[in-house]
Amino acid sequence: MGLLSSVNVTYFRIVFLFGLAYLSVANVDAILSNNLLMVLTQAMDLPALQISPYSAQLGLISLLFALSAIHDLIPLLENNKKHFQSVVPFRLMIFFIMSSLSILLTNNLYLHNNVMFVYGFCEIWMNFLIFVALRDERNNDFAKENNFYRPIESDDEDPFPSTEREIQEMED
Repeated sequence: MGLLSSVNVTYFRIVFLFGLAYLSVANVDAILSNNLLMVLTQAMDLPALQISPYSAQLGLISLLFALSAIHDLIPLLENNKKHFQSVVPFRLMIFFIMSSLSILLTNNLYLHNNVMFVYGFCEIWMNFLIFVALRDERNNDFAKENNFYRPIESDDEDPFPSTEREIQEMED
C-alpha cells in the first residue's frame, strides 16, 4: 500500500472539509485571503468573493462542509470500497461541471467567482487521486484473486560466475 492509497487520500479530504467547516465559522478571511486562492484568482481572471465574517450563511456553509466530511468518514470506517467506487466518479463529473460553469458563466456572479472555482479545483484534484488509487487497488485485488502474480523463485546460484572454479563447476 503506497502513500497515496485511497484510504489516505480520503482521510486527507475529510480533514480538508472539516478544516473548511471550522474556518468558515471561525475565520472566513483566512480562507478568502489564502495565497493559493489569490494566485488562482488572478491567473483565471475571476472576481474575488468578499464575505462578511458575521454573515449568517457561513453557519450553513460550515454545516454542509461538515456533513460532506461525515458522508465520507462513515463508509471509510466501514471499509466500504463499493461506495467510493460509485460515488467518486459522480463527484468528479459534478465538480468538473461546476468548475467549468464557474469559468464560463461570466454574467452569473453566484457561480463566476474565485471560491467556486478553487473549491471545485481542489475537489477535482482530491477525487481524481481517490479514483486512481481505487482503480489501482481494484486491479491489484483482481490480480491476487486470479493468481496473476508469480512468486519470485530464489536462486542461490550466481548466473554470472566470477572465478575459474565456478566456471569449471558450471561446465561440468
